Amino acid sequence: MKSAIFFALCVVVCSARTLDKRASDQNPKVFSALDKLRGGANKALSVDQIQELWLNVKPGQDFPLIATIPKANVDCASVKPGFYANDGEGKCQAFDRCDVNGNLTSYLCPNMTLFNQITLICDWWFNIDCSQARSFYDYTNSRLYVEGAVLLDDEPDYVMASTGAVAAASGDAAPKAAKKSGGKKGSKKNKAE
Repeated sequence: MKSAIFFALCVVVCSARTLDKRASDQNPKVFSALDKLRGGANKALSVDQIQELWLNVKPGQDFPLIATIPKANVDCASVKPGFYANDGEGKCQAFDRCDVNGNLTSYLCPNMTLFNQITLICDWWFNIDCSQARSFYDYTNSRLYVEGAVLLDDEPDYVMASTGAVAAASGDAAPKAAKKSGGKKGSKKNKAE
């Protein structure tokens, strides 16, 4: 009797660890995955670069201009319930949703946006390399219907590649920014007074 109870307890503990691991370990980590979906860490853009993009953008060339929802790119019978970027005719401006009953619904992101397969939202075209979308089909979709799971793990120690600044969530952003500026505090208004 004791061995049966011990065995049952081991099964419960092992199952809990498996569920916990599945619900807590995303590989690569979120910001690294977003860098890859963007087309690589070297493609992180500064504010000035984004402003320059806006001035020189060519609709239909830099991002798709799809007016009607194209044919679905996914078969709901062969995938988990979730959201899937249409990387075919949809060029990631379109995306498909398979619900838990296997029903398919397709959507179209607004112009200048593409479907972000990691965050599951329509995001600016310069943040998405559509050729990378399919490799992230299971990244967030695997967590959609898991009770207690969060869609994206925290990554508080991420360092932004474009600026070298530490993410504010780590609590180190203010001291590093102060060191970078020479530790000077106050605004131009305060200096003038």
